[in-house]
Amino acid sequence: MSISRPVIVHPQDDEPFDVAIARALQQSAHNQHQITLLNELLSRDAYLAEQLGILQATWALTPPPATSLLARLRRWLAWRLCGPEFTHINATHATLTRIIESLIAHLDAERDARQKLAERLAALERL
Repeated sequence: MSISRPVIVHPQDDEPFDVAIARALQQSAHNQHQITLLNELLSRDAYLAEQLGILQATWALTPPPATSLLARLRRWLAWRLCGPEFTHINATHATLTRIIESLIAHLDAERDARQKLAERLAALERL
């Protein structure tokens, strides 16, 4: 099975990780492709589009792959000791990413509504 979206796993109390991962894969995630609705705003601001793409791609904390025994031990200890904190940080980053996407969508919708209102006002003034 190929997952093309980030999956956030929140293990419940005393829930094995494999069960938590299976549950997270079964749940429907937020709409990752909301950003495709923002063509107008992102086409006018290349920097915003670039930064939003980077934010979407790098919001999750994922350690680099461990190659040596010491690196695997260090990675295992870090996730074992700080797992709840990493889970909380990942959830916060994912939430902030979705909030930023939503704010951009609202900004684009407001800009569009303001433009339509200005056009209607101009049409009324011509009468």
